[in-house]
Amino acid sequence: MRSLQVPCPHRRSPAALAAALVLLLDAAAPRAGAAPAAVSPPSRATLQRPRTGEPSTPPASAPASSPATRRGVSPHNVVAPPGYRAARLLPDSVLVRIDGREDVTVRRFRRAVGLLGGNPDSLTPADRDRFLDLVLEQRVLAAEAVKRALPWPHPDSAVYEQERDNILLRAALADRLAVIEAARRAAGQPDVDEQAMGMAARDSLMRELKPTWNDELLKRVGRAFAALPQPTPQMGAREQMALMGRVPEVASADTGGVIVRSSLGELTVAEMLRDWKRLATIYRPSVPDAEAVRGLAANSLFERMLRREAQSPALQQRPEVAGVIADRIEYHAVANYLQTTLVSKIPMDSVALLRFFNAHRAQFARPARSILILLLLPDRAAADSVARSFSVPGEAESLAFRAQRGGVSYTHAVTAESDSALFARTLAMDVGAVGGPDPVEGGWRVFKVLEHDPRSPQPFAAVRENVKLAWYQQESERLIRGELDRLKRLARLERNDRALRALVLAATSPHR
Repeated sequence: MRSLQVPCPHRRSPAALAAALVLLLDAAAPRAGAAPAAVSPPSRATLQRPRTGEPSTPPASAPASSPATRRGVSPHNVVAPPGYRAARLLPDSVLVRIDGREDVTVRRFRRAVGLLGGNPDSLTPADRDRFLDLVLEQRVLAAEAVKRALPWPHPDSAVYEQERDNILLRAALADRLAVIEAARRAAGQPDVDEQAMGMAARDSLMRELKPTWNDELLKRVGRAFAALPQPTPQMGAREQMALMGRVPEVASADTGGVIVRSSLGELTVAEMLRDWKRLATIYRPSVPDAEAVRGLAANSLFERMLRREAQSPALQQRPEVAGVIADRIEYHAVANYLQTTLVSKIPMDSVALLRFFNAHRAQFARPARSILILLLLPDRAAADSVARSFSVPGEAESLAFRAQRGGVSYTHAVTAESDSALFARTLAMDVGAVGGPDPVEGGWRVFKVLEHDPRSPQPFAAVRENVKLAWYQQESERLIRGELDRLKRLARLERNDRALRALVLAATSPHR
């Protein structure tokens, strides 16, 4: 099971910063009415470990911290005690050591480059330093969040408990699937996909359990499922989803009935239906008869067994499982630290928003646009017919009006940002001109130009929500950027220049 990694923000370009910030800023978004945490996050000892799936191995010869070694440093100009040469003391597998407590190894760095969208096999020196800064920022931020150990709000605690439950269940399932896969290969059987492997694991368990079924109850519950109305292709998506969300009307005398007995205990109809209703409607299997009900009950027993195995201390302490859990703990610790210490302090009152709006009025002006009546047709013949009718004065407008009354809008505003090619084309056309038919994905496009609107300023009231979002994003980035710079200045970073040079040389070697 792979360890999870959360990229940290770094200022270079707006696009790069947005990509690096997205996880942290989403997690630190304002929480309306968040209650104080009922449970505190796990202990610092639980949290203080590398986040890329490698065991924590404190360096044997880490130099003692002193005021001199705590001065602000950059990853390119390492400050170390007199006579200390980091490149000699650090092994070739270590790129940077942080505060004598954590190593950024070559393996961790290469994996981080891949997670952040880079190619670790073709790094330039600039790429290497850029990604190294991102990794260092992530680690110093995580260390500070762990050190502060702020209590989590109830929503974060609940989300973490769900994540932990999921991780343990997936690990228990992976063990079961590994056993089935090994047995199949030993028997010379071909590999199958994960879904088929899961069904094989479930069926294997049922043979072990030797269950006793209540066949009459199976039939009655099967008839209740079969009585549910089924969606058809002619129905709209909303109607189909509503039908798929229906629950079978099982007689009250049957809901407490035991549908199967096994060494895992009894399973009642109510318990089976509870498990079935927990599934999202699009994932609920079709249940047309008693045999399909038997499959649902088998699924419930299989999940019960997985939950029992997921509580095994040995499973929870396995390095790969504990590593993923620790990553989620660290993620929530960092998100809560940013929210509590930085983001929650951003003023969102009208005075602050209006001040920001007045300083950036041009940013919120409505862009120049063309207003069109636009239709997409399935074939060229229909598109030709519509184009001819649009050339008749008032015909397109009448069609758009009738469609609007029916709840369908054919009016479309196009800007340089939304579709630069179409916008440039419409600007070259007079009002009333007809364009198309044009071949586009999904059919043929026909449009008529209704008007050209120039760029125009907007009042604050009309764009308040946009102002609020832009202000929040700007201040979040500014505050987080400042905190990252502060934490990096305080960190003692020992850089292995020889290993870092080897990264670039290996990437550019003609023999690779």
